[in-house]
Amino acid sequence: MVSFTDELETWRQAVEAELTRKRTSYYPEATRLHEACRYALEGQGKRIRPLLALGAAEALGGSWRNALPAAIAIEWIHTYSLVHDDLPTMDDDDLRRGRATTHKVFDEATALLVGDALLTDAFAIILGTPASDAQKIGMLSALASSAGGRGMVLGQALDMHWTGRPGYGQNDLDRIHELKTGCLIRAACAIGAWSAGATAAERLQLEEFGARIGLAFQIVDDLLDERSAIGKTSGKDRASGKLTYLTLMSGEEAGARAEALTFAARASLEVFGAKARPLLDLAGLLLQRQL
Repeated sequence: MVSFTDELETWRQAVEAELTRKRTSYYPEATRLHEACRYALEGQGKRIRPLLALGAAEALGGSWRNALPAAIAIEWIHTYSLVHDDLPTMDDDDLRRGRATTHKVFDEATALLVGDALLTDAFAIILGTPASDAQKIGMLSALASSAGGRGMVLGQALDMHWTGRPGYGQNDLDRIHELKTGCLIRAACAIGAWSAGATAAERLQLEEFGARIGLAFQIVDDLLDERSAIGKTSGKDRASGKLTYLTLMSGEEAGARAEALTFAARASLEVFGAKARPLLDLAGLLLQRQL
């Protein structure tokens, strides 16, 4: 029997190979823009979102291979968000994925255009998949609603709004991260579900799993930001006045909240039985930062 460790390594290699193929296909030129797009996508990211899409497909009895082409679009969106997030007008960070941020290597205007390109081309990637028209429409809808002004972008705007400003509460912080982080993880699960021909009820279960894991992931991220570098400038969020879980509760309380969310996320997958084991194992590695 193939172990999950071996299966995960197969998924990783497949995701990286598909990312490389798409990256060189979409950005083959020696222009500054294409060079910068390749640079942004080449960073040693964990590829959490595409891997979750593959796991979601498997949980439904589908094949991860069918989810792979569309899963790459999620990484495009995620990477665009990081490039823009690092700009001086937003988080003003010099380090991402263990190396210099895109605007530091190139310039701010080019980094802005890199984000524009990745965002737009993500939808073209889904349109170019071998999925049915109905599946493509479902995937596009999931990605657009999660990434746009009612999802990730709204979360980023609220994050900026509350930076250095008093009067916030846990509901405000939860909403920021349900949108900024959770929405795209939720979309990853939805795209995996669409690739496997899920029913509406099955998609909802997987989306609930993604939303809960996304929030738990952010809490763990806040804890790690205080303790050690995680591919970005360590301790920067709280030092810059950003609203984090550790501004509202102790580390022990934050850890307990992450555990409760993880338990609820696991309960969302009980209906899928043993087929959901790879997705559960993947989520466990994610929250333990072994991914």
